[in-house]
Amino acid sequence: MRAEYPNKAMWTYTFRKMIRLMRRVWNEAIRGHLYDLELAKTLGISIGMLVTISVLENWLQAWLFNDVGLSYLYFLPIWYSARQGGRLAGGLVSFVTATSWSVMSHSDRPFMAWLTNMTMLVLVMMFFESFERRIRQVNRQASTDGLTGLLNRGAFVTRAKLALDNAERLRSTCALVLLDCNKFKQINDEQGHAAGDQALKTLSRALRDSSQGDDVIGRLGGDEFVVLLTDTDSIGANLFLNRLNGTLRRNSAVLPFEISVSSGVAYYGLDARSLDMLMQVADEKMYRNKQLSRVAAIETVSELSAKSQNVS
Repeated sequence: MRAEYPNKAMWTYTFRKMIRLMRRVWNEAIRGHLYDLELAKTLGISIGMLVTISVLENWLQAWLFNDVGLSYLYFLPIWYSARQGGRLAGGLVSFVTATSWSVMSHSDRPFMAWLTNMTMLVLVMMFFESFERRIRQVNRQASTDGLTGLLNRGAFVTRAKLALDNAERLRSTCALVLLDCNKFKQINDEQGHAAGDQALKTLSRALRDSSQGDDVIGRLGGDEFVVLLTDTDSIGANLFLNRLNGTLRRNSAVLPFEISVSSGVAYYGLDARSLDMLMQVADEKMYRNKQLSRVAAIETVSELSAKSQNVS
């Protein structure tokens, strides 16, 4: 009986290890690391469109003229797949389309017919994909700030309102944080405009690093920034500001100037229920906090001056 215990312990350890491995693989799959759910959805919809067009073409063949067909509709799933999934999805759908044409045709040279169709469909797909990429690039340039890459005021307002509508529907909380860069004018005057641009870029990177994926970040103009923290209460807002201040302190250590911010926080449902009112409340709080910081700084300087006079 004593010899069975080590074997039992070994099998128990092996079983638990297998469970942990299966759990890790499952978690990775759920997060989309082992497969691309969006790509699979795009391919599924595109293949469904191909099957539907093929069925319609065969079903309506008796009602169509000899020189009229539905072959041009096969470009629709190729366009959709290239638009949603890029060249990978578009190439796969083009391959399926060319293969289905070769199977249904009675060509004397099936491989050459398939190769020709595949080449033409890939060229069409690449045109669709490059056209859609250009449209996305233009839209991105129109909605982002050129210096920092964050959302501009108009794009922030649009996305923030959608986020607030979603919070209202889900009955969740949001926090709007309004910030500006302390002593930004002094940095511009003493270090130059290049240093001012560097300060804004550093602050924008710190905002992105300190926020979560669903948060909405924008630059209102000048040195003013705004962040809508979704599904966040006062504790989450304080944690965000602590992360931001810590990141700015670390980044300022390698810069010839110090970067810090003044902020004001307004809570959806508590302070206001509209974006305009939230920004107004946050702006008032930010101005009040900035004034308190200035008073505290003046008092600190006065205390240090008094101590130095007493020592002398």
